[in-house]
Amino acid sequence: MDKKVDLVLLSIHTPIKVGIYKDKKLQKSFLSSKKTGDGLIELFSEIFSYLEGFDLQIESIFYARGPGSFTALKLTHIFLHTLVLSKGVKLYSTDSFYFNQNMPIKAFGNKFFVCTEHRDNIELKDIGMEEIEDCFILPEEICPEAFDTQNTPLYILPPV
Repeated sequence: MDKKVDLVLLSIHTPIKVGIYKDKKLQKSFLSSKKTGDGLIELFSEIFSYLEGFDLQIESIFYARGPGSFTALKLTHIFLHTLVLSKGVKLYSTDSFYFNQNMPIKAFGNKFFVCTEHRDNIELKDIGMEEIEDCFILPEEICPEAFDTQNTPLYILPPV
């Protein structure tokens, strides 16, 4: 019996969402409304306890590398690469638009990241609204072809 599972992580903004996937299908999800630094630690502690209880091991982690909160991107990058080194998991990423049906993603003020129709360009635009509802979802099934091993944060704005 295969005791390997995959995780999907959405940590570019609050709430942070993590899903456990068996045979690329969502089995269980976890959620934290804490800021990324605290939320990642809390969620992964809970996830590791859950996995240990069922004698399961993480094979791969799929995640959104941006755009999103600059701080969240940096913390997620460091956190996940630490897991890769310490646990030997495989790491795959894609842009954040994969998880929100290409909806605008809040940058700052009235500015939002928007993705072009063919997903080949991301731009910063003023779309005349302050907020947009949380439309990030954990997919019911992982499509590995949408991910790659280009696991560096996707910064659209220059780092400060």
